[in-house]
Amino acid sequence: MKKILLLLFLAASTGSIFAEPSAISVTHNMLAPKKKKKNSGNFDKTRLLLGPNLGFGAGSRAFSINLAPSLAYCLTDNFYVGTTLGFNYYQEAFDYNNVVTGQKETFKFKIPAYSFSIYARYMVRNFLILNVEPEMNWTKFVYQPSYNLQTGKLEDQSTRLLVPSLLLGAGYMQRFGNYGHTYLMVLYDLVQNPNSRYYQTLDFRFGVMLSLWN
Repeated sequence: MKKILLLLFLAASTGSIFAEPSAISVTHNMLAPKKKKKNSGNFDKTRLLLGPNLGFGAGSRAFSINLAPSLAYCLTDNFYVGTTLGFNYYQEAFDYNNVVTGQKETFKFKIPAYSFSIYARYMVRNFLILNVEPEMNWTKFVYQPSYNLQTGKLEDQSTRLLVPSLLLGAGYMQRFGNYGHTYLMVLYDLVQNPNSRYYQTLDFRFGVMLSLWN
């Protein structure tokens, strides 16, 4: 009986000796900090900015709308580059007399335009924003309206022009979050093409840049 108990004791002790390193290894692996996986690239989606910009203007029998969605990427905390696709529509109405019927009619002067631009913007001390922006505008150019001798109605003769611009400007900005901000800018076109909508005028812009993943 004593021999049997002695054998059982030795067997239990041997099992504990061989099991102990495994238990320590498991415990050590559970307590050891997990290594973070390294990013395969430098792209950071939290630095992406989206600007769903919208503008509207109105006057006496005239109005304009401007849609300019913008996508940008922050290269640093204060410098980002981006691109904008724009649509601008202007309409003005005035009355005239039909040369055939003599009746008063209304002529609507319509100018739709499309634009594409790339820009670079730098933010100084969280309140000043500097902007440089080459832009191409595909716009409708209207010749002097003329009367249709058959109907007596006033009609416009138009064509499409590709008009370049180089916009420089500055303005006030206000941050919210790490990269999101609002801005109010004044821009001037250095090219000054007579067919440009920026010809001999300043362009005022208000927009919001949102960081969707931050």
